[in-house]
Amino acid sequence: MLKGSTVITNGTAQQLPENPLYFAQISIPEILTIPDQKPDMEQLVSVTVKPEIVAFHLIDTPCVKSYEGQLLSGKKLIIELNLKEIINYVADKPSQSTHAAHFEKTLKSVFVIVPKEITGIPIETLLKQNKLVVTPYIEDIFAMQRDERTVFKNITLLIDVTFC
Repeated sequence: MLKGSTVITNGTAQQLPENPLYFAQISIPEILTIPDQKPDMEQLVSVTVKPEIVAFHLIDTPCVKSYEGQLLSGKKLIIELNLKEIINYVADKPSQSTHAAHFEKTLKSVFVIVPKEITGIPIETLLKQNKLVVTPYIEDIFAMQRDERTVFKNITLLIDVTFC
């Protein structure tokens, strides 16, 4: 049973970086289930998503061409991302009150290939000096009520790495 009404989404970026040099784009599809203590859903109203960077660290990789044809620099940044999500819905009750279900997930292993050095400074030095900035941007949020307990949601993210 798919519900087909318009869902309000909150959290998409108002602006994206114009020419990102070091980035990853990912799509995160998932099915969210309303917690047991909450009433059934008659209609999905809105979905709010806020991405947060939990941690990141640098790893060494071979300097080769990947299977996808990308040249690996010898360095990758592994980024842990936390998604805070809120689903607002109208309860399937005579009072039709509005309820919110909160979800929080940590996603690991988002990889961004970075250079070994920037303007002659090793990337490890920039990392130790806190000169790496990792910014998540939500490009799109799609959400659809599947039934009275579940919502299909897909988030498209751009993870941008810059140096200051």
